[in-house]
Amino acid sequence: MGKAMDAFVEECQALRALSDWPQQISSAMKRLLAANGLADELMGELDPVRKSKLYIQSPDLTIYSVYSEGGLRGPPHDHATNAVVALIEGVEQYKTYRVEGGRCVETGTVRVRAPAVAVMSEDTIHAIWNEPGEGGLSLHAYGNTHFDAADRRLWDPVEGREQAFDHRLQFKWTQELSAAARSTAT
Repeated sequence: MGKAMDAFVEECQALRALSDWPQQISSAMKRLLAANGLADELMGELDPVRKSKLYIQSPDLTIYSVYSEGGLRGPPHDHATNAVVALIEGVEQYKTYRVEGGRCVETGTVRVRAPAVAVMSEDTIHAIWNEPGEGGLSLHAYGNTHFDAADRRLWDPVEGREQAFDHRLQFKWTQELSAAARSTAT
């Protein structure tokens, strides 16, 4: 890890103990965004295949960075905790949802342009929905074992029905939705 990320992860570990940790980590991310060379540092640390880097995953804190390509689309899901996301470069868009009559129903779209930090509440349901040709580098912080949290939820992107959260299923649906978006764009 680079110096900026070492210090950021250490600061977030201390901030996580506070009752207003999402707002505190948001402030820390805003300070981090001002660091010279941050985008280069993060891009240099990304796994070349997954285009992501996991910095920490513990029972009460997960921090990772990811590069989302244009046309990346995913199924509706939640995080079962608050989420703090900094967009370092580019644009990221996501659709928002609510559960109505046992199904996930779209309620709107949020478009975030770098540099920006967004805080999502524990009950936020959303799906990444980047336009073809638009992507971005982002840094994420969650108040749980994000990739292994048992209480997360996932919804079928066609039927809107809730499923048990499963990374393989989320990946499958993301691949299908992204391929469809990219083929439509060409």
